Amino acid sequence: MAYSIYTLGVPEEWPSRLLHIPSMTSRRWSPGNSYDGVVEPRYAILSYTWGRFEKPGYPPLRIGGIDWDVPSIDPAHFTVADLSRLLGHIGSEYDFVWIDIACIDQKREKDKMQEVGRQAIIFKRAKQAYIWLNKYEPTVIQGHVQALMRCGYEFAEGSLEPLQAATAFNGELVAILQDPWFSSLWTLQESVLQRHALLLNKSGLPITTTGPWIGESPVTQLMDLSGACGFTRAMIGLAIHAEQAADPGVTSTARIEKMQSFRSTIDRSGIDFTLCPNPNIQYAAAIYRQTSRPEDRIYAIMQVYGYRLGNSAPEIQKLERFSLSDLETQFLRSLTTQSALLSQAFQHLEISRPGQSWCIINRIRVPERLHLIVVHDQFLSSGCTISVHHRAEAYFEGYACPFQDLCAFWRQRSQDLITAMETASDVPNGLLERRHFFNPATPSRDTYFRRCKYGLTFDISHDLDAVAMSFEWPPDTSTRDDKGELIIESRPLDLAAAAESNRKIMARLTSQYGESALRVLYLGTAEHTERMMVALILVQTVVRTCMLRRKVLWKRIGTCFWYVEAGLLDNLISSMEILQGTFG
Repeated sequence: MAYSIYTLGVPEEWPSRLLHIPSMTSRRWSPGNSYDGVVEPRYAILSYTWGRFEKPGYPPLRIGGIDWDVPSIDPAHFTVADLSRLLGHIGSEYDFVWIDIACIDQKREKDKMQEVGRQAIIFKRAKQAYIWLNKYEPTVIQGHVQALMRCGYEFAEGSLEPLQAATAFNGELVAILQDPWFSSLWTLQESVLQRHALLLNKSGLPITTTGPWIGESPVTQLMDLSGACGFTRAMIGLAIHAEQAADPGVTSTARIEKMQSFRSTIDRSGIDFTLCPNPNIQYAAAIYRQTSRPEDRIYAIMQVYGYRLGNSAPEIQKLERFSLSDLETQFLRSLTTQSALLSQAFQHLEISRPGQSWCIINRIRVPERLHLIVVHDQFLSSGCTISVHHRAEAYFEGYACPFQDLCAFWRQRSQDLITAMETASDVPNGLLERRHFFNPATPSRDTYFRRCKYGLTFDISHDLDAVAMSFEWPPDTSTRDDKGELIIESRPLDLAAAAESNRKIMARLTSQYGESALRVLYLGTAEHTERMMVALILVQTVVRTCMLRRKVLWKRIGTCFWYVEAGLLDNLISSMEILQGTFG
């Protein structure tokens, strides 16, 4: 059921156990993919929370075929009757279901950890996944979801302004996120492994909505919530852009900060993945989720990347004592080995500690331009290597150029586009006419913009205003046509003004650190819907060791990108030279 783009490289295997619902018996896998004579059965998966609500003394769910104790749960969270009723509803569609308390050995730690490392395999095979939201009464959760979907529809129809729609959406999303399912790190991982999971209410029935937006089915999938998050992110962007473009006497800092807080709510939810394959999106949200054990900070998210670390590694013969620090180092080594580009496809949201400017294990977010990075050799190529000793010590080797070369390269791109716009006699002047002229269905015209897009995102630091100095060019627009669709704002004067603003930002950066201290380290190429080069902006620093020796470090201060046409080697890359160093 899972999209193939998210399960590339996941082995074609079967779960160790499945629960047979009619008999409430946990059945073992046997050769031939048989479960007590049923070969390769269709099965569903249930995603829910119980670990933080375990409470001895209450009757557990009765399951046959196992020799471990099924945990008893605080009835204030859910009762045995609640869970039994839910399984009965699933059983009307599927005879088999994968549910952790019946299918993960709770008695033998080695067997348990091996299954923890096979979550992507288990979820890939499932025909359907269900998410049990049991905090609210059925009518309450349905009301929140209904209101969420309605506000997106009304905005698309022009009934709500961007700020109105974003405010309404944020209120409903915050209410929905109060369900404990959205606070567990394990369920964050599960949400990515089965993006089309159906949402079930407290009674175990599908959450439905009514309205012109429902399409073929009234039932609500997790992807519907995710899509609404993506839609609202776009609304927030439009509202912020319009606010910033207003006259200084009209612009409201308070309104902008309010809209940025809405964006933060979406970031923290972790469900803003829509069709975005970059697993760093979920890793960024992991810090806001809960686990019962410290080491689960890695175990509960590693399968988003396809990793099997610590005691879940298939080669482990005897259990070892892996600390969280041990697991973090394994994770970082796996990530940088897999892709230097992916390991750096994020933005720091707090000032990094010494030696950790490269390290993703901090408070981060993923810029929207990097959402579509696909973790597979088919779509991702690396231009450098990163070697990890531990969290605060890593080394790199790759192609780099002076920052001034990048500035000159981007200035030339900007000028080429502006000149082409000025000299193209057939380019109309009106906004609506220009939108049709640069329609993506006309590749030769759309190439003007695709070929020239570039941008820079700064990390949070003491030295730089990351929000004010980050940019993309050509700039996006808040102008919409009569259908509510964006119009490409591409008048040469506007483009020239934006390019000049970017030039000043890059000049300020050079003035801040010095021309000789800045380098651009090429990370690699990401190819999905576009072909995009990605690089780090590094600044050289010199420190004194405890032996008073001089040590040169390279601190990451941001990421940058630029698009290239398929099949072309960018001339900036071809002029780069090898650079080796230690991250600061």
